[in-house]
Amino acid sequence: MLSTGLVFSLFIELVGFILWIKFVREGQNKYKDITSAFMFLVALFILYQVFKLNLDFGLVLASATLFAAFAWILGKAINLEELRKESKSYFFILLVITCIRSFAYEPYQIPSRSMVPGLQVGDFVLVNKYAYGLKFPGTHFLLNTFNSPQRNDVAVFIPPHTLCSTKAIEARPDLANLSLAESQLFLKKFSNLQESRCTPGGVKFVKRVIGVPGDKVEIKGYEIWINGNKIDQKLLSSNLEENLIEETLNQGIHVIRTLGLSDYAQHKWEVPNGSYLAIGDNRDNSLDSRAWGYFSEDYLVGKADYIWMHWSSYSSLPTFSRNTRIQ
Repeated sequence: MLSTGLVFSLFIELVGFILWIKFVREGQNKYKDITSAFMFLVALFILYQVFKLNLDFGLVLASATLFAAFAWILGKAINLEELRKESKSYFFILLVITCIRSFAYEPYQIPSRSMVPGLQVGDFVLVNKYAYGLKFPGTHFLLNTFNSPQRNDVAVFIPPHTLCSTKAIEARPDLANLSLAESQLFLKKFSNLQESRCTPGGVKFVKRVIGVPGDKVEIKGYEIWINGNKIDQKLLSSNLEENLIEETLNQGIHVIRTLGLSDYAQHKWEVPNGSYLAIGDNRDNSLDSRAWGYFSEDYLVGKADYIWMHWSSYSSLPTFSRNTRIQ
């Protein structure tokens, strides 16, 4: 839902747009410049509201592109050359940005330590938007054939507990197959997570896919079995703070981090159609399928392909030393 502040700001921006056209047509350059400056400030506030409300930025870009096209056509219709020229230039710039972000690559910043050591807080990654099928900007409507994620993919998606409209049974359709204690525990945990984290549009997560539809996945401590086959693991280093373990999944090799907190934890899943199981590489510090169940193919955003920049904080300079393909 849009906030009152955002709706009011959009209305003010529209009024400013109409006034700008009026002042241009009347040759009142002073008032035109004042209106332009005011509209710029309102636009900044709108962007602030967009990020605060966690609205889909792809939809925002698509809407801005359509408005620029409308202004271009309007400028031609009312024979206002300044409006036509400005809106035309904005239209092509926005169109290129929208197409790249929606159909090629979307930048995404790693916000937590859940994928350490492979992905660090402050890593900026490029998310491949066509890896699993192209979607219309700001929606989950597929424009071409769906390509299923593979085990070991580092996927970006919206998990069920971050969507206020999702019910617990959608996150774990197999609840009826669990024991009463297990199902009650999951329902309570999911409800608490959703109450504290959900938004209308959800929140993007990045995790490693370990289970695809039809898979039987079992975790005992840090050991994982998929369809009865144990994932190969090799200890790389161990100290009082952490263990680093090399894990091989679908012939892909990556490194996971453990702290010894989940030695006795046990989980078992049979992944339903249209759903996927994902966990973080930082196994003791990751909010993942072990807590909130499966994520739906409808809420796939894309595949994290590359680290293109690292910027740990505003007090430091960006660095490109971590540029690499994500394993």
